[in-house]
Amino acid sequence: MHCKGERVNAPILTCVDPRGLLRSLPDVVRPRVPMDIRDFRSNARWVIAQLYYGNRDLHYEAWYRARLRTIEVGLHFEADDLTNARLLGAFRAQERATRRALPAARLEEWDKGWARIWEPIEVEAVDEALRDRVAKTLARYVTTLEPMLRDALPSDVPWSMTARSPRKAARRTTSATRRR
Repeated sequence: MHCKGERVNAPILTCVDPRGLLRSLPDVVRPRVPMDIRDFRSNARWVIAQLYYGNRDLHYEAWYRARLRTIEVGLHFEADDLTNARLLGAFRAQERATRRALPAARLEEWDKGWARIWEPIEVEAVDEALRDRVAKTLARYVTTLEPMLRDALPSDVPWSMTARSPRKAARRTTSATRRR
């Protein structure tokens, strides 16, 4: 953990484990986004927290990079190469609007044919102030980019707001079969 020195009469959470900070993000972000997009699902593991809607491969992410002393926050396109390229192109066409709302955002192709719109947040201490900064930034990304994503989403890209992801459904079926 990266914590500042002890403080007298400090808030309950002055220093937290990065994983705890990431796990708390969905509950901290949800009230900061408009009511009509609060129905996101979330996943937190190791040093990554993800928020997503109809397709888990198109998600908002907060990634704690301890060696770089940053948390990267952004929208990730981690679907197939064609979907990622089409979405990247659509967001490049709206880059001015994105930069007005998210001036520090970087739009780029990334690893494995993926793409992302992101920004780094410097980590001085893993504490409530950092959690608030990350939650505020993540909420700005969701509020700004989710309507744009839904408008740009190609009609052939899987999107379901109610069904479980195929991976989860497969795991549940396998688990149920093993119990019998």
